Amino acid sequence: MKKIRIFQITILLLFIVFLLFLFRDVNYKEEYDIFDIHITEEYNKDKKAYYFTLTYNNITFDYLYESDYKPKRKLINKVEIVKDESDFCLIPSKELDIIPLCYQDEKIIYYKKVKPSLLSKIPDEYLKEEKELKDTYQEINIYNRDFTYLIWNYNGFYFINQDTQKEIKLFDKEEYNAPLVGYTKDYLLIANYDSEYTYDKIIRLSLKDGAVKDLALDFEIYFNSYFIGYVKNKLYIIDNNEEVMIELNAKNGSSEKIKPRIYNRGTWEDVNIKSLINQNKQFTAKTNFNYELNNHILTLNYTDKKITTQIDEEVTKIIRVKDNLVFYLKKDTLYSFSPQTGSTKLLKYFEWNFNNTNTIYVD
Repeated sequence: MKKIRIFQITILLLFIVFLLFLFRDVNYKEEYDIFDIHITEEYNKDKKAYYFTLTYNNITFDYLYESDYKPKRKLINKVEIVKDESDFCLIPSKELDIIPLCYQDEKIIYYKKVKPSLLSKIPDEYLKEEKELKDTYQEINIYNRDFTYLIWNYNGFYFINQDTQKEIKLFDKEEYNAPLVGYTKDYLLIANYDSEYTYDKIIRLSLKDGAVKDLALDFEIYFNSYFIGYVKNKLYIIDNNEEVMIELNAKNGSSEKIKPRIYNRGTWEDVNIKSLINQNKQFTAKTNFNYELNNHILTLNYTDKKITTQIDEEVTKIIRVKDNLVFYLKKDTLYSFSPQTGSTKLLKYFEWNFNNTNTIYVD
């Protein structure tokens, strides 16, 4: 009886080891064909993402799919092709949520931006649009409340989210532009613009509910400074006059002068303070998605990959990139975009036709 018990335990342990081996994350690359389409499928365990390329008629598309590892290979088993003259879209099997990949006017373009004659051939399940709200607050038209918005109104902010909308007055005097505003994970931080040449206080706004708290600094910082970026709930500041780098903990308000360094895609790199002075450099987040704006055309490519997809045209500026999301402005209208949902209209404010510098913050 004891031997049988030992044998059963041994078999169970071997089975567990087999499952762990089968489902462990591994990098791999697989190539296969579906009719006239050549597919390359790769998994990167460090990025936790699948990267697909699909080549058809000598045009190569790519798509990055963030996901835990799957032991199965050749995950695309079907691709539909829809055409309109020389333009076309490839529509992979729906199981992976890979969006249609489209080619129009000799460029790769996001599928919801193709011409109507081609768009009409894409299945309806890919074309569903969320119903827009029609709210108004302080002459701001609100179409979507899925995010938190802080809109600069020259002495504070209009605060809008899913639950509330309110005005937050911070300063006695008006500032047309207020560049010393920065994010952390949970807060928006603003230099004290009631001061003249230096500031020894930073105002903290909660991105959750707009609650305000003053954070007293241990030293004065010149307004000739800039916010270089954040990591979690720590904001980093470069004082150009004093030639120092400052770390501010937004949670407890502590501040200290630190050895100059820059945060580059998840890794700290030591630098010379002279390389940061008056350079207005910024931390770069660790992400698989790279959004760029050139000649008012918004594009997307994936980290370390060269294929570019056109997302939108006549774009005024990129407001913020967060994970796979980009928030961007077209004249007086704010949009968000992600590869899965496409462009979503968020807010419209006539004031942005004249001033959109350092005035819009969204989380």
